Amino acid sequence: MRPDQLRSRTGRLVQTAWNTKWFRGAANTAFGLVALYLVFRSVPIAQVVQHTDPRHLSPLVAIVVLTVLSQVVRAGRFALLLRSWTKVGILEALWVNASTQLVNYAIPVRAGEGLRLWWLVKRQGQAAAIGLGLIVVDHTFDLGGVAAVLGAGAVLRWTSIDTQLPSLPALVAVLGAALLTLVAIAGGLVVGPRLVCSRPLSRFVRCSWRDSLQRQGAAFRSGLRATSGRRLVGVVVTTALAVFLDGLAFAMLFRALGLAVPLASAIVAQVTLLYTYLLPAAPGYVGSLEAAGTFLLSSLGLSHPAATGAILLWHGLLTLIILVLGALAMYRLLRVRSGRPSRIARAWEGLRPTRAGAPPTV
Repeated sequence: MRPDQLRSRTGRLVQTAWNTKWFRGAANTAFGLVALYLVFRSVPIAQVVQHTDPRHLSPLVAIVVLTVLSQVVRAGRFALLLRSWTKVGILEALWVNASTQLVNYAIPVRAGEGLRLWWLVKRQGQAAAIGLGLIVVDHTFDLGGVAAVLGAGAVLRWTSIDTQLPSLPALVAVLGAALLTLVAIAGGLVVGPRLVCSRPLSRFVRCSWRDSLQRQGAAFRSGLRATSGRRLVGVVVTTALAVFLDGLAFAMLFRALGLAVPLASAIVAQVTLLYTYLLPAAPGYVGSLEAAGTFLLSSLGLSHPAATGAILLWHGLLTLIILVLGALAMYRLLRVRSGRPSRIARAWEGLRPTRAGAPPTV
């Protein structure tokens, strides 16, 4: 076999293997384990364990409360986005989001979005294109909140108001990545279909790619219809509140460990840490979160053992919240529904008046 044929065959085998979900999952798991090994090789484990011992317990309780509140606010935003097509309560939206987060946490290839799309199509009777558009718009607002916080952090670092923030070039680089992603999503799905259908480009673009981009663009525009008028204000406010609650919860981590980290630095570090979820990761983001978190918190002025201990404690708390809330949500979402309403539903129906001015039935 000639060398060029061998290279071509090897390339096809590698591509076929990478397209296999099991191989990709195994490669991501290996990447996370190697990252975790490198973290503990560079920092003595005994010193890391000392820095995971919290000095105050009340901030840990605050982390749990603030994280759950953030999930409730995001559920309210998702219910608000759905209001153009169907009415969904905040509690049911919370179960859907928490179940999605649990699946994404266990299978870190965005598999949970398939669960949310299934719920929109099967449980809510929405078209797949509308469901996909709503999911993309929901994540786009999250990314917009991240970009806003990074922009504010860059201004604070440039004006030397908070010198404990990461370096200005690093903040600008991460902010640029967020803005480019926003432009790629919005511009690509809104303007992209028109460009690929134009005469100069239509000859160089495959028909399948053109049809796929047109379908995704139509889905994104259908999702954008949920943000018209006053609803846009509500979506923006809930996004800002959710981002602030997440950053405040991350700031409580340093209070619990007795570390002096300003609130602005904690909020900016938390949204920067979200980019960790884009890296290849093992289930539970083991390894990738520790490596990125140690590097990021060290840029805030913490020692390597303190940074590693802090991110380990944060990872453990997040895992506990995601597993408990996600398991409850998965049970509520996937349980077999009988024709008989629950006792809470029957009690609510009994207390609700049947006509104007009529007393409640009991």
